[in-house]
Amino acid sequence: MTDIYVIGIGYKPLDQNERKALYKSDVILSSERLLAVFKRYREFKKVREKVLVLNTVDETIEYMKSRTSESGEKGFITVLASGDPLFFGIGRRMINEFGKERVELMPDLSSIQVAFARIMEPWDNAFLMSLHRGPDPQKKRNLKYYMKDIPDLLNKHGKLAILTDTENNPSEIAKVLIHSHILPPIIFVCEKLGDPDERIIRGTPEDIAAMSFVTPNVVIILSGE
Repeated sequence: MTDIYVIGIGYKPLDQNERKALYKSDVILSSERLLAVFKRYREFKKVREKVLVLNTVDETIEYMKSRTSESGEKGFITVLASGDPLFFGIGRRMINEFGKERVELMPDLSSIQVAFARIMEPWDNAFLMSLHRGPDPQKKRNLKYYMKDIPDLLNKHGKLAILTDTENNPSEIAKVLIHSHILPPIIFVCEKLGDPDERIIRGTPEDIAAMSFVTPNVVIILSGE
């Protein structure tokens, strides 16, 4: 039986099923960043007393397991996620920890999907990757690809979309491309997507390398012609 709801937020209003899950949940788990996003939703006022802020995935998992063991009853829990929980998100971990029969995923748009829409560029032929190593500085995620791989990946695919973090940020990504031997690409930095102050910046590697950016952001790179 489903007793864990993972709801993606950030880009579109909640639908009827998502609202029902929120209202019947005993607790709603959120990071500080996502709480700031959730406060913009009209449903927030009705459920604000249920919200508990936990800033790492491990903290969230530990709390959920302890709540079950202490009470003897699962109750209903909603976990707020960014965008699509199965796109480099918490959805996979939730399924692995608690099983498919207990978890229901309710995705929003992914940040990369929104980023491509903002720059009016198809994304069905893009190579998608994450350089985001997680919110916990003491427990970094292993990555499949690293910044040093970007020139070869761009040369192979012609179009990259990258989830970044504070260390693997747009400026550092651009510096890797400055020193590569490929044609100068076009870089888009899509900053704070879905927020009132979102910003889309287009530039050369030299332009982007000289700038600083606010997180969260998504980088899209198009190969030079």
